[in-house]
Amino acid sequence: MKNNIVISGNSKLPLPPKVQNKPIIILTSLANIYFLNPNTSVTTVTLSGPAGKVPIYITSYVINSSKIIPISLLVTFGSNPPALTPAIYYVNPGTYTISNKNSSIIFLKGYGLTAKFLDWELVGQGTINSKSPQSLIFTAYGPTVITILYNASLTKYSVTIVPSGIPLGQSIKQGEFVTLTALNKTIPVIIDNKTYQIPSSGITLNLTYGYHVVQFPTQYNITFNYTYKKNVIQAGEIITYSFSKLTTANSKNITVTSSNTIFVNGTGTVYGNYIINSTYYLVTVKNDFMLPSSNYKLFSNTSPVLGNIAGQFIQINYTYTWGPTTNYVPQKFYVKANSTFTIVRDYTKQLPSGKYTLLNKITGNETTYFSLLSFPDNITITYANGTSITIPINITYFHGKPVGEYVRGLFNAYSPITVINYENWEYGVTAG
Repeated sequence: MKNNIVISGNSKLPLPPKVQNKPIIILTSLANIYFLNPNTSVTTVTLSGPAGKVPIYITSYVINSSKIIPISLLVTFGSNPPALTPAIYYVNPGTYTISNKNSSIIFLKGYGLTAKFLDWELVGQGTINSKSPQSLIFTAYGPTVITILYNASLTKYSVTIVPSGIPLGQSIKQGEFVTLTALNKTIPVIIDNKTYQIPSSGITLNLTYGYHVVQFPTQYNITFNYTYKKNVIQAGEIITYSFSKLTTANSKNITVTSSNTIFVNGTGTVYGNYIINSTYYLVTVKNDFMLPSSNYKLFSNTSPVLGNIAGQFIQINYTYTWGPTTNYVPQKFYVKANSTFTIVRDYTKQLPSGKYTLLNKITGNETTYFSLLSFPDNITITYANGTSITIPINITYFHGKPVGEYVRGLFNAYSPITVINYENWEYGVTAG
């Protein structure tokens, strides 16, 4: 197709099968260059330059078997500053040098391909004087297209990617009596821009010769069921693992070239290594509201009264509060292992206006209250091994009524813990 074609009107130009569904370049005698992708019109791209100048269009591609992949390469044309391809220059006819600033081996991260320099190609009104992988000297008489070609390696090798040092879907011992069972069974790993969920046994892929990007997460949290003897706490512990490095079992076949890149030259195994960064334990916070004594029975109520009622909070370390925000739903969160906490204040809780009728089982009398006000009893901290501590309450009164419930209680999170705030409905508001 390097011969001249004269077109005097609307025409259909049949192309040979070899170039079907591939980009083509058309040069005109008017110094126009048309670059057409498959199924596009010649009117989509039209480039024309100053009168008397010759257009030089520089492109670059990787040949991947039957596919052509456009790429951007850094080149220098004559004395012009470096530019990325595709690039166009308008010059006087003459002899020029193009320098390829790229290596003779390049890596296409988006495709997971490694390509070697193949050749320079010239189409149009020009001749090649000399060429090497890094430079081309040519003479241009008219519109000229110069293409830098690389050839992708298609040789494939079996490569296994394995996470290491991170117990996916496994059980591990933590001390004599504690067993941790991982709930995470896989870890997401990006290999050449594609995400794979990889189990502890790894995944085997057929990777082409050359460079490949293998990106393990920088940090990854594993959630464990925490079992102390027979006491199972669902999702009781989280361990954060930090990625350290890639290693390979056979450095002759696979080389680690950076923190997330390998060079494949044969079959082998690559390990993504992790180390423990930090540990967190589950904290479950509940309220437990009771009537002031067993002599009373709740006869009727317009809002929930007994058990884990939301809105009763305790202040921790003078900075934040713990306590459920939804009735009968415990608050759950994680704290760093071995953190120390101080309970500072136990706030009072008042039920919304309504009707709350209590029956005195001794006298048989019923009393209806429009609202009830809580009075703290104690706070208990229970650990996974069954050990518990009780934190007493010191009450501050103002005009005979409790206005602040200050407590001083230190405890340490050395395992999953359950915090229960026990409260009595001590005061009520009646009509009149």
